[in-house]
Amino acid sequence: MIAQICEESKCTGCLACMNLCPCGAITCQEREDGNVIPQIDPEKCIECHRCVQGCPENHVKEKHEPRQCYAAWQKDRKERKYSASGGIAFGFYKRWIQNAGIVYGAAFNEKGILTQQKAETLEEARKFRGSKYVQSYNGFSYSEIGKELKKGKKVLFIGTPCQIAGLKAYLGKASEALVTIDLICHGTPPMSYLEEYIKEIAGAEKVDRVSFRGEKDYHMVFYSQDRVVYSQRFRKDLYYTAYLQGIIHRENCYKCEYADKRRVSDLTIGDFWGIDRKSLKVPYKGKISVVLVNSEKGRKFWDLVKDEFIYEERSLEEAVKGNVPLQRPAALPKDRMKFIEVYKEKGFMSAVKTPGVQKAIEEAKVKDNLFYRILGKIKRRFR
Repeated sequence: MIAQICEESKCTGCLACMNLCPCGAITCQEREDGNVIPQIDPEKCIECHRCVQGCPENHVKEKHEPRQCYAAWQKDRKERKYSASGGIAFGFYKRWIQNAGIVYGAAFNEKGILTQQKAETLEEARKFRGSKYVQSYNGFSYSEIGKELKKGKKVLFIGTPCQIAGLKAYLGKASEALVTIDLICHGTPPMSYLEEYIKEIAGAEKVDRVSFRGEKDYHMVFYSQDRVVYSQRFRKDLYYTAYLQGIIHRENCYKCEYADKRRVSDLTIGDFWGIDRKSLKVPYKGKISVVLVNSEKGRKFWDLVKDEFIYEERSLEEAVKGNVPLQRPAALPKDRMKFIEVYKEKGFMSAVKTPGVQKAIEEAKVKDNLFYRILGKIKRRFR
């Protein structure tokens, strides 16, 4: 009997193993700390070891030094408004669909669960817009993509680096019809944490979509059929603050092997933190994305889509300096172990109220109060 697919502390939850299993012996099980880990049913397992052999965490990662680095943002002001960062991902989806391709990205399903989904039209792809600070469920998206490629379809997949590694491990060999784009990832909390938080905050309301960024940048917003049922600034929201404090990531995130400037995908996208705006050839005060071109296939894809954006080449060093996930994994906070202990006994709402999170929220309130007092004085002066 196969005891485990990979070391549990390294498991990313990519589910390549579940997609590879020929007899349906692998299912997802939620541990008492909230993390979802694949489990093998010994009654169904035929010990073919495809799950162990195909797990990306059991192999040396194939990573590439980026060839080019760009600062970019959407030309379309409307798309910039409703997208996170510079609206780069939606520009990629748009051009790929226009060229008869299909796309995969993360979106909330009808039950409010974040999953990897397929889109074949521009309207369908709109559901992928915006950042999601929670892990998306891959399900059987890898096997679905494999079938699409066998049909001769062109596929664009955008996900976290570990999801890209899982897809590549599942497919076994590279396909020229597949373009992979990874996100600069700070860490992924289990979906169960967000589910519990939504239930506590929204009560009986059926939340079917969550926004972390977008029209109201850095706001936690819950929607029910496009109606806002909760809205709070990021520094005053418990979940958001805990995410920024880094205490609610999956266990593997704290020793992530993909947190490196060398990448596993054809392109990498994210926020261009720390960019020297004064040196931009085109002055711009809005949100700017970083685009790393990591392969020849990635270069060809960039040439196909780049006229969707305003862009200029920048140094890789500048991008790395402003993005910690391009340097190293998320640091393990001192509150982390206490969070897990309390979560196991009392659940998310009790566990998340750690001293670090509470302190950050109180500091945000003080800063807000100071800001509005100063703003009030300025308004009274000019009446």
